[in-house]
This record gives sequence, C-alpha cells and structure tokens, in this order.
Amino acid sequence: MQKHLQRDLVRLSDQISELSNLVVTACDKAIVMLQNFDLVVADEILEAETRINEMEVEVEEECLKMLALHQPVAADLRYVILVLKVNNDLERIGDQVVNIAERIKFLADKERVVADVHLTEMGQIASSMVQDALNALVKRDSEGARQVLSMDDDLDELHVQAYAKLQEVMMARPSIVPSAVSHLTISSNLERIGDLATNIAEETIFMEEGEVVRHQEVS
Repeated sequence: MQKHLQRDLVRLSDQISELSNLVVTACDKAIVMLQNFDLVVADEILEAETRINEMEVEVEEECLKMLALHQPVAADLRYVILVLKVNNDLERIGDQVVNIAERIKFLADKERVVADVHLTEMGQIASSMVQDALNALVKRDSEGARQVLSMDDDLDELHVQAYAKLQEVMMARPSIVPSAVSHLTISSNLERIGDLATNIAEETIFMEEGEVVRHQEVS
C-alpha cells in the first residue's frame, strides 16, 4: 500500500508541475501582450485555457482518488490537501490571464488610453509572484514564500494608483470610458493574480511551519 501511495504521489507531483508550467507560460505571455497589445499572443493564451482547465480536473481527480484509496496521513495528507488548494489557485490564475487577453482583444480597435497606469510593471510583478510562489512550493522554502507576500504590497499600491489615474482620465474625457474601464479591469485581474500567488505562498508556509499567515499584516 505504501509503495502504491508513493508512486501516486510522484505522479501527482508531475501533474501539478505540468499545470504550473502552463500557468507560468501564460503569465509570461501576458507581459508580452501588455507591452504591445499583441493579438496573436492573446489568441495563444485563449487556446491554452482548454489544457489548463483539463489539467485542473485531472489533478483534482487524482487527489480525490488518493484520499479515497490510500487514506494518507501526516505529511502525505498535508501535501495532497496542499495540491488540491494550489490546483484551484492555478486554474483561477489562468482564468485571470484569459480575462486580460479578452480585454486586449476588445481594446484592439478602440482609442488608446494615454495614461501612465503601469500595467506592464504590474504584469511583471504578478508573473514573478506566481513563479516565486511555485518555486517556494517545490523547494519547500518558507522564506522564499514570505518574500512573495511582501511583493503583494507593491502590486496593490500600483493597482490603487491605476484606479485613481483612470478615474481622472474618464472624468476628463468621457469618450474614453470604455477603453479606460477595460484598463481598470486588466489592473484588477493583475492584482487578483497577485492575491492567488499569495495564497500559494501562504499554503507553503503552513505546510512547512504549521503557521497560518492568512489575514496577518506583513511587516
């Protein structure tokens, strides 16, 4: 029984790694898309969504199978539960990137918003948070996970700045409202990606240290 459990744990690790790679690739493509509004990249992201969704279902089914068949305990149980949570967060990150791609396609033939809202910088921070959170998970590095938590403050501040700037733009030029709202939506999507990466980092800290850091203020 233990031999079969270890075999399935390895397969589960491989599956969550594959899903992680798909999501990280999508995040990296989002940065390119935000830099130049590349519709080809936007289409690539939309096409990749199907595989991300399929992988999310496969990982969840594998976790539930292991819980039912092997009834893991202690560290093995914590790992399976962690993968279940991370699996959901990864799929939701993929959804946020898809939302960004859809907004970029909407903006393709719209008047551009001329305002410094730092969307590319936000995309770089969000993508780094996802990559760093997943690296911390793989390495079981709670200190690396804590660094992800501190990065979230920077992303939140940029989102607040973008919201204020876009409000100014919309008040000054009502004709630009549809485009400005889409920019605001993209900013919100990026901020949400950061929140989901933070979730992964928090779960890694809990797995390694047994400390619940959700809702705590990061010093």
